[in-house]
Amino acid sequence: MAVENSGMLFYTEHRYYGLSLPHGDKSFQQPYLKQLNLHQSLADLAHFIRHQKSKSSELRDSKVILVGGSYSGSMATWMTQLYPELIAASWASSAPLQAKADFYEYMDMVSSSIKLSYGQNCSLRIEKGLKHLVKLFDDNDIKDLLDKFNACENYNPRNPLDRAAFFNGLGNYFALLVQSYSAYIPRLCETLMSLDTNDEVAFMAFLELLNSEGRRTSECQDFGYTSMLQLFSEGADQSSGTRAWFYQTCNEFGWYTTTKSSSSLSSAFAREVPLSYFVSLCQDAFGVEQTAQKLAQGVKQTNSQFGGFGFNQSERYAQVIFTHGQLDPWRALGQQTGDQAIVLAGYSHVEDLASIRVSDSVQMNLAKLRVMSFLRRHI
Repeated sequence: MAVENSGMLFYTEHRYYGLSLPHGDKSFQQPYLKQLNLHQSLADLAHFIRHQKSKSSELRDSKVILVGGSYSGSMATWMTQLYPELIAASWASSAPLQAKADFYEYMDMVSSSIKLSYGQNCSLRIEKGLKHLVKLFDDNDIKDLLDKFNACENYNPRNPLDRAAFFNGLGNYFALLVQSYSAYIPRLCETLMSLDTNDEVAFMAFLELLNSEGRRTSECQDFGYTSMLQLFSEGADQSSGTRAWFYQTCNEFGWYTTTKSSSSLSSAFAREVPLSYFVSLCQDAFGVEQTAQKLAQGVKQTNSQFGGFGFNQSERYAQVIFTHGQLDPWRALGQQTGDQAIVLAGYSHVEDLASIRVSDSVQMNLAKLRVMSFLRRHI
């Protein structure tokens, strides 16, 4: 698109991620995290655009198009509201627009996407297997399985936080596959369906396959809450942005993949991960002031300013086009209706952010042409 429109491409980095550390090595310490938020980052982007235009005569009158996927797609959308004078048009791929703490729809859609990709027998086997796992926990009969997985001795299956961490980690495996590697869903299901005719036995065998690497190493596998909390500590490796991103979710977005919501009609992922589990992580990572009330307030403020999703696009975000993968769990919080929204069958998260390829479906390539046409009209 840049070539066809004689454009120049810039890639900007969000503050507190990568090399953009405003306080150097101290940036991830508690007192210095307060400058990490959506509004500061959008202001950074506005400053960047103005700076580029001011220093280059050939860019002074150029139109600006934003392209973003996932959270950066959300940012591209929200940027058009806060700085409409700077942005001609935006393409938001797989962008969640509704902040929500108890994001139970995510795991519901993981199950639905597995069913859509392979069939109900696979998603039902996962559901039955997880229910069997819950019973092992309830009956305090989980020790043998944990020993097979080489679980660390400090793991306490009776501790609610340790238990939630176990089921959250297991759910994340299926979620990651559906979100990021949708083409592998059939392969996963074929493996799962081939292990035994009994659903529970097959699922336990599948878990052993997943944890076979842990059994071969001398180090135990830590499935507990403290292990998860360590990912968000000041001393953790910050190159992945893990602590920074979790701080933003605790204060602005939520987006926690719960499975124990009273609003969910699905029991596909065992109802073992409540919102309180994530609130505890927020508090233990960033201080006692990170309460459920503070999380709720941050989510409310985000939605109040930007309007969530389901809006009339002739009144809001008229210069934004949205694309979503049909299998993408994030689609539940995005704009999916109207002439400026495209849902792509058989695809998942940000799989449309690439040049036109012969290996893509006809619908995908037509969608890319529609996006290109939409952006061209605005420049």
